[in-house]
Parts: sequence; structure tokens; C-alpha cells
Amino acid sequence: MTRSGSSNPANSEAAAALARHREIIRRTPVDHGYAYDIDGLLRDRLGYMVTHCNRVLDVGQSTRGHAALFAAESLESVDINHGDPEPDIIDDICAPSRLKASHYDGIVCLSVLEHVYDPFAAIAQIHRLLAPDGYLLLHLPFLYRYHAPSDLKFADCYRFSRDGIAWMLRDFSEVRLYSVRGPYSSIFNLHRSWKKTIERRFGMAASRWLDRVGLKLFRRPTSELQVSGYYAWARK
Repeated sequence: MTRSGSSNPANSEAAAALARHREIIRRTPVDHGYAYDIDGLLRDRLGYMVTHCNRVLDVGQSTRGHAALFAAESLESVDINHGDPEPDIIDDICAPSRLKASHYDGIVCLSVLEHVYDPFAAIAQIHRLLAPDGYLLLHLPFLYRYHAPSDLKFADCYRFSRDGIAWMLRDFSEVRLYSVRGPYSSIFNLHRSWKKTIERRFGMAASRWLDRVGLKLFRRPTSELQVSGYYAWARK
């Protein structure tokens, strides 16, 4: 046997799996153009769904203030919990029993999958629920604070890097990621007061300014993938 173990079939299979993961990552572009303009990103992507999708599923009622963009008959909400407003369907997105396969041509799932017990199963179900050529708008946090309530009405279980999201969405035909914030503002955003106080008062311009100052001050290469989270736009 060679030192690299190349004669071992298991090693060949592992190498093939690693190569596939690299291929999936490389085919998934990251767009930093909306890093400080998330409202603009949501207007663009949700606006596209409004004009191109007849049936949209809102997972976890994550469209929130943007639900009014949709005609009432075109938007259906699902949640595992009762709430205010009450979701149209009470079901588990990780293992739904009431949602129909290929029934939706748009699904919105923003800041939900970090809270579910099996996000990979949830994505597999979302893929199943979408009709061919259907669209998914997804948001997942990466560098972000713990944010489950003390009563654990929902938990806070997972964080997702570019590489993990690319693999999670591997069965979609097209995927594009949009970063949120930059390397230094993401660090400050780990503190609740940054978003709730500073960004609420000054908008995302505060994060843009902080990243520019940080890059000038430290003068060291910093990964452009050190961000607070990602939006994903994917087509089945």
C-alpha cells in the first residue's frame, strides 16, 4: 500500500466525495452587492416572486412586514407553533404531513432553519414542495448571537457558512448567495445592542463605515466570507 493509501477503495470514495463538495462550493457564487442593503435585496427577490409565482409558501411567517406585497390568495403560511397572526397551517417543515409535493412555485424561509431540529431534512422537504423551476428565498445566520427565548418556544441550534449552505442546496439547479454585513461589523453584530440600537438609528451605513475603518486600521487580509449571514436565491 502506498503512503497516501490510494489503493484503498474507501479512500477513493472519500476523495470523490470531497471533490464533489468542492465542485458544489465553486458553482455557488457569493454576491456582496447587497451586504448593506438587505431591504433592497428583499424588494428585488420578493418582488420577483410576487410577479412570477402563483402559490407561495411562507415558512415560519418569515416574510413578516413584507407579506402585504402578496395577494392574500397567493400566500400561505406554515409554522410549527400557533402565533399572532395565526399561521394558515400548523405543521413541521422537517417532516410535514399536510403540505403537498410540487404545490408551490415560491417558498420564503427567512431566519427559520437555525431553529429547527433538522435543517437538512427541512431543505429536502422544501425542495419536494416546490414545483419544477420553483424559487426559494432563504436566510441563514453565520456569525450571529444566540437568540432562543428563555421558554424555548423555539430553540437556536445551528449556524451556516458559505460552504455548508452550498452543500445544503446542492439539489437545486441554480443557487446564488448574498452576504450580510462584512468582517468587522459581523463581530459587533454579535452584541444585541449593535442591531437593536446602532443599526436601528443609523441603518446599515453604520456597518459599512465600521468595515471600511477596520480594513484601513488593521491592514491585514480578511476573508470576505466572514459575514453575519447569507440570503440564498435558489431555483429547483
